[in-house]
Amino acid sequence: MKKVIAFVCSIVISIGFLFYYQNYYEGIISKKYYDKFGENLTANKFKGVMLQKMGAREGDNLLMFGSSEFVASNGYSTHPFKFFNGKKDGFQINLIGTSGYKCLVHVADFGALGKNLKGQKVVFVLSPQWFTKAGIDENTFEANSSELQVYGFLFNNDISLTTKEEFAKRIISITSKKPNKDFQIMRTYCTLYGNKDLISTTNRYLMTPYYWIKYELLTLKDDINSNKYLKSNPELVKYQQPQHTNINWNDELKKAVETAKPKSNNNKFGMENHIYNSRIKGTFEKQKGSMKKDTYKVSPEYEDFKLLLDVCKEQGIKPLILNIPVNGKWYDYAGFNKSDRQAYYKKIDNMVNSYDFEVADFSMHENENYFLKDASHLGWKGWVYVNEAIDKYYNEIKK
Repeated sequence: MKKVIAFVCSIVISIGFLFYYQNYYEGIISKKYYDKFGENLTANKFKGVMLQKMGAREGDNLLMFGSSEFVASNGYSTHPFKFFNGKKDGFQINLIGTSGYKCLVHVADFGALGKNLKGQKVVFVLSPQWFTKAGIDENTFEANSSELQVYGFLFNNDISLTTKEEFAKRIISITSKKPNKDFQIMRTYCTLYGNKDLISTTNRYLMTPYYWIKYELLTLKDDINSNKYLKSNPELVKYQQPQHTNINWNDELKKAVETAKPKSNNNKFGMENHIYNSRIKGTFEKQKGSMKKDTYKVSPEYEDFKLLLDVCKEQGIKPLILNIPVNGKWYDYAGFNKSDRQAYYKKIDNMVNSYDFEVADFSMHENENYFLKDASHLGWKGWVYVNEAIDKYYNEIKK
């Protein structure tokens, strides 16, 4: 009996120290965190939780979730983090996402952030290219998500059991039985969530303490790594007072066009010259009709997007969904069916509207020069339209 008591006491003491150090590091990080960190495109932020939480807690950070568009045109003056630099109109852009990110990766992240996003406005950039027949694969998910975020999702008490079960089933469907060791352990827990039989449910309850402790240890590890990263990337300016600027959007569009013209004058698709030269010019004739068999009609990505919307609803998150088009001129040349594209845009709008969330549909711009810089990434004018949409979205009640 004494051994049992001693064992229980040691567990309690260990958990106490675990929470102590979590709170300790969180206090240190809150003092080191700075607004402009939101512009930092690093896996330390994307695959963790703490640095995103700090941004959400700043009060005037607008978290913006997406994928490769954040990297592809980050040299543009119209890119959100440059355009709104210094909280130009009341908020700091905080970017989360890079190449390879898709809905399911963000679903895990949204669930892990939990109450930190409750009642908050966030922006979500949706890309048509995600909605392929195959959807996200195991390697892409593993490279861009983390055990911490998956466990954080499953241990979020504000997410319904039904949504957790759907999430767990989706994780199982894309992960093989032989991923890396840590993902295999995570997959096993998802299997217990994904199966509704009595044995699985019983095992899930019995194994929950083990996985919970593992989750808390991962949380502490994320705290330590976040502190190290901030320490190695110091910023002198801790806080900047938000500005409120009257922006003439027509003037901004004109400036974007003037910037784009000399950089996009060697092709009829409105693409950047160097991109056209490096990716298309040499094989131009061969690429005609090359996308004839491609479609966005059927994809597991739609279910992943629905999961994202479900999590937003259950968590009280208020997203603005950006419905970004493809380069219509190029897609027509490559043979991708136009009615198929239009059906995709409409389906996304309908899904978002069914949840009473806001959607900014830019599909009418798919043939507009300089809206995109290539076949799919936002360009000079595209970012201006997006900036206007998110500026109005953020300030619609605040002003």
